[in-house]
Amino acid sequence: MKIKLILLFAFVSCWQSVAFAHGVTYNVVRDSAVIIKLEYDSGAPISYADIKIFSPADDKVEFQNGRTDKNGCFAFVPDREGVWRIKAEDGMGHGIDKEITINKGKTIENPHHDESNRNNYIGAFGVIMAVTGLLFYLKSRKK
Repeated sequence: MKIKLILLFAFVSCWQSVAFAHGVTYNVVRDSAVIIKLEYDSGAPISYADIKIFSPADDKVEFQNGRTDKNGCFAFVPDREGVWRIKAEDGMGHGIDKEITINKGKTIENPHHDESNRNNYIGAFGVIMAVTGLLFYLKSRKK
């Protein structure tokens, strides 16, 4: 009797796992992906940065989001032509907010944007502010 009960329990358990199992399928598709590679001025990759891609159809809700990989790369497959917006942030104040144009054949116009001049101006402004603050501090100590 115990054996029959155990076999019945095993059968019911197996039947449930088969009846309620979810299959997973996948396809490997070779398509025209746009690959974005983010790097610091030094050439080091911006690894694991938050990134959002906005399509020409909706500039409020992202078409895709995620993180760059270890090498600072992120890929997406656009579904239409037009001006796409890319926003990326590394969590430490570095990032981009740029637009790229994807036209027929999924080629990209103006894909490379060098942010080094803007970063140099920001750095120079920071140095000027630090020196000015130091001078005001020293002047206030003399009084």
